[in-house]
Amino acid sequence: MKYDYVPRCAALGTLAFHTVVAVTHGGPVAVPDVSAYLSIAQWFGGGIALSDLAYHPGYGLLLAPFGTLDGSTLHTVALVLNGIVASLCVLLAAAFARDLGASPKIISLVAAISVVHPALSTSSRIAWPEPILVGLLLVTALLIRRERWIWVGVIVAGSVLLHPRAIVFVIAGLIVSATDKKTFIKFSSGLVPVGLLVLGLLHVTHTWPSARVSAAQNLGEGPGPVSTLVGQWLALGATTGGLAVLGLGFALFNADRSLAGKVHGFISLSAAGMLALGGWVLAGSERADTLLYGRYIGVWAVPLTIVGTVAVFNKRLRRNVSLSVLAVSLCSLAIVVQTSSQVEDNSRTIMTLGMSAIWRLFDNDLVVVCCVSVAVIAIACLASRATLWLPLTVLALVAVSSTVINHRHLNEVGEIADGQAATADLVPHSELCLLHDRSTKSYSMWLYRLKLPEIEHRRVDLATGQNFCGQYVIALPSAVQGCAAAQLVGTEPRASWGLWKLSSNSCN
Repeated sequence: MKYDYVPRCAALGTLAFHTVVAVTHGGPVAVPDVSAYLSIAQWFGGGIALSDLAYHPGYGLLLAPFGTLDGSTLHTVALVLNGIVASLCVLLAAAFARDLGASPKIISLVAAISVVHPALSTSSRIAWPEPILVGLLLVTALLIRRERWIWVGVIVAGSVLLHPRAIVFVIAGLIVSATDKKTFIKFSSGLVPVGLLVLGLLHVTHTWPSARVSAAQNLGEGPGPVSTLVGQWLALGATTGGLAVLGLGFALFNADRSLAGKVHGFISLSAAGMLALGGWVLAGSERADTLLYGRYIGVWAVPLTIVGTVAVFNKRLRRNVSLSVLAVSLCSLAIVVQTSSQVEDNSRTIMTLGMSAIWRLFDNDLVVVCCVSVAVIAIACLASRATLWLPLTVLALVAVSSTVINHRHLNEVGEIADGQAATADLVPHSELCLLHDRSTKSYSMWLYRLKLPEIEHRRVDLATGQNFCGQYVIALPSAVQGCAAAQLVGTEPRASWGLWKLSSNSCN
């Protein structure tokens, strides 16, 4: 009971908090991901199926039973689901710490970390599968510890249905299980049938990641893969008081054929795989957060922090691990600073949730934020052999302050989103196609699609005078100047565009 009391209370408190946040939150954040995931659920509820959707369908399939609900209610259900998952992750984190040999005090600390860390603390603000991926990572580690290899294969294969980057789960599972023939056979017996099912569902839902692969093969003029890879390393360290990168180093040095070594091997290899994969797909972007990207590797933040916390507290962290982590961090700083001139656009809070407080404190100055990130890691490397409490204090300061900032920011974003697609209610029920002029924001079409899933949504350029599939268009006033007798139906409260009715099927 002493082991479980604090985690259970923390989990219940987390569930209550996230439920309240979910039901009071506004519209989806201004990224296409959210509406795209929910479109799968709406398809099962009678919505139009989208061809060549670049987002895997697993999250939408989980919400398919609610696909007949209106878009706003479906979005709320998704946020409630994420809140439930976040509360379960508190219990899973405590169980993982216990498996690693943590004391009751450390188990309680781990529960607290999983409550306040931005990887989970903003779960009920964004309807995407990241919290579920955190839970699956922890579940897989627990299953490996218990030698349930068939279920390990099932979990890692099924995780790919949630997001393409979960392929690193599969690769890490294959490597770890391959150390023993019987283990590999059991793992494969779970992996293969579920993997075939996943491939079938990707085909049925038209969600092959071909567009992502194509984009990754055509890198832009921004930073290269090495810079974006090491930038994720710095972000991982900064968001966790340096404990996660120490945990990654410890796990890599202690990955072997023993049962505990296999757990460390899976966690560390999958994290290293994500750093490499993230470095590849993020390369070429000109946004500042590309060089300190936290969204992808954020899935590993809590699990690796647990590994690092237990290792430091139990005095198992060797000097060579700390020095190696510090050396990698200093080299990473040099690489990122050298390429910082290649990015021009501002960072996006939603992609740097784990360290939003640092970005805010230093006015989004990329070089300064990088230096602070290395300073956080250096403090952990130098202090960890003497005390755990200094890096934990840094972690708490960054995590709690970032969580407060994130909730305020995402709440405001949700309120804005509610006022950027309100005119969807004015589109006649008989309309089969809604046009979206290129003068509007790219994400706005997804907001309207969430509210009107039963009709086609098409991006057009009114200035070209092309033929249109419908009479109604979402556009800026300047965009309809060439459309004779275009009538304004309604304007958006929180956007510069509005709904217009065209008098003909073309514009000059």
